[in-house]
Amino acid sequence: MKFKVAFIGCGRATENLHLPALQKIDNVEVVALADTNSKQMNAVAGKFNIKNCYEDYRAILTDPSVDIVAVCVPVRHHFSIAMAVIESGKHLLVEKPLTLTLDEADTLVRAAESTDKKIMVGFNLRHHRLIQEAKKMLDNGDLGEIESIRSQWTSAIRYKQQLPDWRNSREQGGGALFEIGVHHFDLWRYLLKSDIAEISAHSKSQNYPDETVTVTAKMENGVVASAMFSEIASDHNELEICGSKGRLRISLFQFDGLEFFPIMDAPGGIDKKVKELINFAKQLPTGIAIARQGGDFLNTYYHEWQYFLQCIENNEAVESSLTAGRQALEAVLSAIASADSPKAVNSTEVTSV
Repeated sequence: MKFKVAFIGCGRATENLHLPALQKIDNVEVVALADTNSKQMNAVAGKFNIKNCYEDYRAILTDPSVDIVAVCVPVRHHFSIAMAVIESGKHLLVEKPLTLTLDEADTLVRAAESTDKKIMVGFNLRHHRLIQEAKKMLDNGDLGEIESIRSQWTSAIRYKQQLPDWRNSREQGGGALFEIGVHHFDLWRYLLKSDIAEISAHSKSQNYPDETVTVTAKMENGVVASAMFSEIASDHNELEICGSKGRLRISLFQFDGLEFFPIMDAPGGIDKKVKELINFAKQLPTGIAIARQGGDFLNTYYHEWQYFLQCIENNEAVESSLTAGRQALEAVLSAIASADSPKAVNSTEVTSV
């Protein structure tokens, strides 16, 4: 089966992440683009040899040849366009964060109940090679009873490129919580199979909204969590999970970034350093091969699309569903509410920014 895909929104995610990944998949053809910025749209169309371009996205929704629509627009437009795609009867991939408010997210969840089409939120990090390996270890009980999870995602993106204006407004989905924190909140739920019960946060917003944020939380299963997110620091993306049998470090920007430390191991011993060198040597061929494909991060988009197409083809349930998007959004909004107040906020107490 050949899937016909159309993209609404031709920004960085579409041009640099999704479209390069889809070029590697044989049973996919990207047949159309839509964007109000015709210059950017035509440039992307020329780069990837895409024939049909529309300034009005609704032309895509009435095209019977389109099977799947990917919504990659600024967050403030997610709700209206995603609703239109659902109503058109096409499969939908909508980028994270799902919406700006829980009311909008809940409306999308209810709308999805009336369609048999597959709908997925773009949590690409679920499909990271090391996250998948870590998930197997957790599911197998290799860490024992889980006590804590720690996250850190820092990015130097504001030093590297000029961001669109909406990224400088919390009300439009800007800031480290909406942009990168939402990924790790989803990973907490995905890896630990538990919702987030309570969140407390502190935010530094000197030049940009939520430029650096610290978070503490408690999962419904009792696991305690902590995180630091920043858009004005050097690039780093890591999770650490501690259990009764040991500690698991998942460094997502390193090809050899999955390390398990048994509970009785001395972290600074010579034998530990030797094990690290052996692990590096074992992982090096894989690292070289993945680097040639664009690296682990770009590969997450390839595997994300492979997974989504498989769900469509085999009529399987999508794990990163609208409900998952809604729960991660709830965590973001709870953290924002806590950062703006002197107390921890229960996740059921908020509905919007």
